[in-house]
Amino acid sequence: MTPYLKGKCLPGKKMLERLEKDGADVDWILTGHAVGEMMTPISDALALSRYRMDIDNLLRQVRLHIGRFDDRLKPAIEAYAVLDDAENIVDLNGSLEKFLGYEPGQLSGASLSKLIHPDDYSQIKSALQRQKPDEAVLMFYSRFLSGDGTYLNVEWSLSVKRKPMSDLSEYAMILRKTDFKVC
Repeated sequence: MTPYLKGKCLPGKKMLERLEKDGADVDWILTGHAVGEMMTPISDALALSRYRMDIDNLLRQVRLHIGRFDDRLKPAIEAYAVLDDAENIVDLNGSLEKFLGYEPGQLSGASLSKLIHPDDYSQIKSALQRQKPDEAVLMFYSRFLSGDGTYLNVEWSLSVKRKPMSDLSEYAMILRKTDFKVC
C-alpha cells in the first residue's frame, strides 16, 4: 500500500478523514480487518491460494512455451516451493524434497535459513533487506542442505510479492542444480 493510501501524507490523511466522516470502516480499508476482528488463517490461506494459482499458471505457461524451443534453450526448473513472510515453506508439490533428497513432507514448514548454508544465507538476508521491494525477482547461487547432510550447489530465483492489503511478503522460489561453485 502506498504512503498516500496509508494516510502517511497530508492528502492521504484528508482522504481517510473524509472516508471516516462518511461512515467508511477506515481500519478495514487499511488492513482488511475490522477493529477487534481476529485475523483468521483462512484469509492468509486465500492470499496464498491466489499466489499459488499465479505460480501454477506461470509454470504451466512456461511448460507450454518450452515445447517450442530447441533442447539447449529449455529452462530447467527442477523444483519450486512457496514461502511465507517468515521464510517458512508453506507449499510443496514434492519437487523440493525430491530435488534435495528428503522424505515426502519432511520440509513442510521448514525455514529457508535451515536449508541454506549459513554463509550464503547471510548474503541472501542482506539482499532481501536492502531490496525490500513490493515485487521483485532475485537470483542467487547458494549451497542447499541435502537429505544426506551434504550441500548441493544450486542456482535459484526468488519471486517476492507483497500480500494484498498487508506489509507482509510472500515468496516463490524455483531451483536447479548448477556446476557453479559457491564459496
